Amino acid sequence: MALDLTITAELLASLSRYPVARRKRILAELGHMEFERCADSLHYWMNPAAHWVPYVYTYDQHPMFKCTLCPEDSGEVHHAFSRQFHLEHVHGRAGAGYEEIRQCFTELSTTRPFPAKPYFAPIADAWLQHPLMLVEKSRDMMATWMTIVFYTWDTIFHGGRQNFFQSETAKKTRELVKRALWIWQHQPKFIRDIHRFKFAIGVDGAGEFRSETLNSEIIGMPQGNDQIRQYHPSGVFTDETAFHEKAAESFAAIKPAIQNGGRYTGVSTAFPSWFMLACQDKLSQE
Repeated sequence: MALDLTITAELLASLSRYPVARRKRILAELGHMEFERCADSLHYWMNPAAHWVPYVYTYDQHPMFKCTLCPEDSGEVHHAFSRQFHLEHVHGRAGAGYEEIRQCFTELSTTRPFPAKPYFAPIADAWLQHPLMLVEKSRDMMATWMTIVFYTWDTIFHGGRQNFFQSETAKKTRELVKRALWIWQHQPKFIRDIHRFKFAIGVDGAGEFRSETLNSEIIGMPQGNDQIRQYHPSGVFTDETAFHEKAAESFAAIKPAIQNGGRYTGVSTAFPSWFMLACQDKLSQE
């Protein structure tokens, strides 16, 4: 009989009382159930409050801290250099020294749940509904992580996907593909075990993330139009598009794929370029 359960910590703990073989069967069925729920809804998968643990994690190499004097559910985090200001202006502790600052803050892990920022949900809706989307970003918006989360969801929960990532260099592109690998590696094991993904060096060292059983992949491709022209991808994500020397040529090369059911997402900080003209709908004035 098929299960229709909400997975909780209590449910998973209760499975420890079952024999090993039966426990494995139940976990496998729970995994397939959650896999289908995630495949049906990007929002469900992204939302950390929808599960007993978050399903989507990111990493940040910048040290971040949580104040032990603030309520546990405040959700506020601080950079190292902002801790003294916070103690003075929120808790009235002017002139706090290093030792007091150290005692009042706990350093967070660099592996962090994907935050539920209020603008992520409407952008996700737009991404799902519109095949062409351009996002002008500024620092700390997490727009690149956000877009990688979208394309990773499309790739790891749906069969036959071929999504491309492009950045300015092969090294930068490979780092984008590795973020997709990171997201998949931090899925709960009962979901991750349904379809295994592997990372490879890929084209020109730009990275490749692929599942043989699902026949889905993310292929890193350095900027330019020559190589990508031979493919008909499900989707293309270009990061820092305003700084791609051949952004217009690359878009022209993949435009037929977009018109035949594909998707294109360009994300970049502001810079006079093809990307800026496209965002302002002024390409006809070039």
